[in-house]
Amino acid sequence: KGTVFVVDDDPELLELLKIRIESTGYRVLCTTEGENAFDLIQKAMPDVVILDIFLPNVDGLTILKRLKAPIDIDTGKPSKIKDIPIIVLTGKAPMIENLTRVEGAIDFFIKPLDTEKLFQRLFSLLEVVHEREKAG
Repeated sequence: KGTVFVVDDDPELLELLKIRIESTGYRVLCTTEGENAFDLIQKAMPDVVILDIFLPNVDGLTILKRLKAPIDIDTGKPSKIKDIPIIVLTGKAPMIENLTRVEGAIDFFIKPLDTEKLFQRLFSLLEVVHEREKAG
């Protein structure tokens, strides 16, 4: 069906998201480290990324900016990953929400998560991604 990449430093939340998303037939890749998230996402080319903002080593806002950059800073060529939809998760709210939207996040959820709303949003996004792939 497709791939969802989850970046969060909470192993219990990662496991919950992984089980629920995989139960609908999607592949789920995860990391708890901000440091290697960008490279892993670039290799995986997922359909959607779920990204926590507060991570060890490298914060999610830095990763978000890099994922949404029009030019790949390593190659100097146009980015292949800038159009991947990103859903942001965080335990801290209002200013962070505005910042992440400015940087290109498609949606924003505050922890503790309303997982039903998150899954509704995720699965509707995945449908849109797959419709575009069929059309284009």
